[in-house]
Amino acid sequence: LVRSFTDWNAFGSDLSFVGLKNYIELFHNDEYWAAIKVNLVFAVVSTLIQTTLGFLLAFAVYYMTPKWQQFYKVALYIPVVLPASVVAVMWKFMLNKDIGLVNTLLRLVGLDNLTHAWIGEKSTALGTVIAVNTWQYIGFTMVLFYIAMMNISKDVLESAAVDGATKKDLFFNFFLPLTAGTTETNVILSISGGMKSFALFYMLTGGGPGKATTVVAQLIYTTAFVDFKFYRALAMSTV
Repeated sequence: LVRSFTDWNAFGSDLSFVGLKNYIELFHNDEYWAAIKVNLVFAVVSTLIQTTLGFLLAFAVYYMTPKWQQFYKVALYIPVVLPASVVAVMWKFMLNKDIGLVNTLLRLVGLDNLTHAWIGEKSTALGTVIAVNTWQYIGFTMVLFYIAMMNISKDVLESAAVDGATKKDLFFNFFLPLTAGTTETNVILSISGGMKSFALFYMLTGGGPGKATTVVAQLIYTTAFVDFKFYRALAMSTV
């Protein structure tokens, strides 16, 4: 915070106080605001998708038999514990334009017109990262909702069912309102995670194509450790 008001370059103790210069330059930096926009779109869209799908998956798992519940809880949670490097390498291979699994499957079912260089085109790169991020963390969201649903009194649900309530009625009148606290928790975790996201973007797209998937954390990293403009990176970090 203190050094963001100086011209410190990290290679010595020499520095001069420059006041608000770094911040004034930052707020006129189009690249920085473009990165902020990418972060916001990523965080908001990821949160909406993860929260919605996580809730629906938890509701589906809740009504499964114990055997299938165990299988799906484990299967959906496995990606959560994988390192970002593993996820990035795996999906980079599967999204390859020529030999990737995704495009190969599309060609097999006759949907050649839907094939893309998924992380190599500006129109699909950000959406692809959102999809990969959702695949990795949907299990975490699902487990939180599942635990919340298991804490709902079964006597209340059984009484409602005896009174003629359908699964649709239970979904909207019991499960949704009684897991509102968990929804808030998921939204907070997802938004904060999206705003500080770095590893997946860095290893999957490298911020490209162009600057289409450059997030703030990656811009800070590049500014500091590639361009060696630490004073500017410090101002970005503070903001």
